[in-house]
Amino acid sequence: MLATALYLSDYYTGEQQRLAAAGDDAGAMEASRRAVRLDPFDSDALQAQSFLWRQQKKYDRAALALKKAIERDPNNYLPYLTLANLRLSTGDLDAAAAAYRDVLELNPNAIVARSSLAQALTRQGKLREAREEYETLKGEDSVTYQDLYALGRIQVRTGKPLAGVKNIKRARHLAAGDQAGGRGPAQRQLLISMDLATADALVVAGRPGRARSILERSPSEQAPGLLELLSSDPEAYREQVISSDIY
Repeated sequence: MLATALYLSDYYTGEQQRLAAAGDDAGAMEASRRAVRLDPFDSDALQAQSFLWRQQKKYDRAALALKKAIERDPNNYLPYLTLANLRLSTGDLDAAAAAYRDVLELNPNAIVARSSLAQALTRQGKLREAREEYETLKGEDSVTYQDLYALGRIQVRTGKPLAGVKNIKRARHLAAGDQAGGRGPAQRQLLISMDLATADALVVAGRPGRARSILERSPSEQAPGLLELLSSDPEAYREQVISSDIY
């Protein structure tokens, strides 16, 4: 009987995926419920059910399904990660940060979780805590230019402007060489923004001359105003950078 139940659970999990792909949300949800009932040890069916709830924007039910998945398989970090991502996407930053820490406790090498934790901490305004997470990521071979860019801007605002300059420049180099990003308008705008961030960092670091040369070459509409501020009140420029948000 147990073998039959497990077989049927797998069958209904497959049905759930097939029906969801066909656009039959009600049928997919019913198949998911059957899979969950038939195998009381499996967490995959609950994770699939959570995905269905998220598609319907029923986030509380999606979270509940993930919590049940965690209860069934507490040593599997993937449901924790999915729950953390759900919390982050709905703006529950405290819960998201706590969930990402749970993921890292189970799997300290979960790079995606550490990056997302750093993002959550940054959005909470906990820049020094976020900096610690990003600095840990920096030692990874697979560190992304997005993480380096965030780290650099945080360092500028937390007393390490020269390190910030270095990491923003490294992020720009990686972004410029990113083949997946192409050379479309979004990629060009990103590079322009990185150049402005480099100028900001140089102002904070007390290198206004180098900042000026970057701003003079920049095609950004913001550059003339920043140049004027740099000429008239460099300290105000510096304070503006330090107090500005990352996101």
